[in-house]
Amino acid sequence: MSHYAAAKAGVIAFTKSLALEVSEHNVLANAIAPGPFETAMVAGLTQEWKTAKMRELPLGRFGQAEEVAPTALLLASEPGGNLFVGQTLGPNSGDVMP
Repeated sequence: MSHYAAAKAGVIAFTKSLALEVSEHNVLANAIAPGPFETAMVAGLTQEWKTAKMRELPLGRFGQAEEVAPTALLLASEPGGNLFVGQTLGPNSGDVMP
């Protein structure tokens, strides 16, 4: 999973740097970092891992792909997304709470 963590951290750092560079042109760069979702990557993990992870989640379940769309819609909306600059939003069933 280290390759996955490194890639995700890279995307978040890139988002922040890009936001600093382009926001003066009214281009708002943000990222969406979904937590545990029912994906092919999670499907490849052991049932033991999935059961343990679900116990850790305040919502007690993994997300579904269609549940990310409202986050993207918020960021793309006006005025809803107007003040998000260099942010990482995490629809993640409560897995990570900054």
